[in-house]
Amino acid sequence: MKYKLLACDLDGTLLDDNSNVSAENLNAIDEMVKLGVEFAICTGRTYDEIPKVLLDNKSIRYIIYSDGSVILDKNKKKNIFEHYIDEITNKKLFELLSNYDTMIEFFDFGTPKTEKSKLNLKSYDYYKIDKYYIETIENTRLGIDSLKNELPNLKHTELINVFFSDLDERKKCYDELNSFETINFTTSMDNNIEIMAKGVSKGDALFNLCKLIGVSKNETIAVGDSLNDLTMFEFASLPIASGNASKKIKEITKNVACSNNEPIVKYILENFIK
Repeated sequence: MKYKLLACDLDGTLLDDNSNVSAENLNAIDEMVKLGVEFAICTGRTYDEIPKVLLDNKSIRYIIYSDGSVILDKNKKKNIFEHYIDEITNKKLFELLSNYDTMIEFFDFGTPKTEKSKLNLKSYDYYKIDKYYIETIENTRLGIDSLKNELPNLKHTELINVFFSDLDERKKCYDELNSFETINFTTSMDNNIEIMAKGVSKGDALFNLCKLIGVSKNETIAVGDSLNDLTMFEFASLPIASGNASKKIKEITKNVACSNNEPIVKYILENFIK
């Protein structure tokens, strides 16, 4: 089988534990594209959180971000797919989430916005945010005095990311979100929930991208590590789990690559593409 598209997650997959991309992975991406295989980023991060070395990489044309809410075509310098949470749902979700002890972030038009009062080391520790992710938060978040007052200005909400201090509250909130008919939600960390518009997921985005660029499901590879990668694993012909992937992800595919701290793209290139 000749594959034409590889969709790759970032955290826990392409990025190592320090949120860096190795030179070996970058070289493998270049080689893969020269062989005729498109390399697409598929991440829960929003645009401003994506490392510059990837945004500037000429071998990477397509970026799926905010768990599939947006697909960017870098060559055309425009989004070729967008699906946002509507304003009424935004308000209802904020009201629900405010009943819990949370750190709420709105990923709006490529920028993650949260309340200024949460942007400090004490909060990161309280909400059990992984140390590797703190630098990304510090460098990318736009601090807002009041998210409640900011709601009318949030016209392009791609995703709402919610960190919990209490995992029992997280479970209760997860159950309550099932009553919303206009959303989809997932998770990529033990302490968070990621909320998108209904019909949005990494798998749906991969389907949409394939349709837009004329690639079939049978010509598609997906690689990832977390539960928010599950839908693209279900879509792709060849799902590959990183060596450090969650147990549930490893249970649905027999294909397991090296860990994210090793050159995973090089591994896939040598073992599944060449």
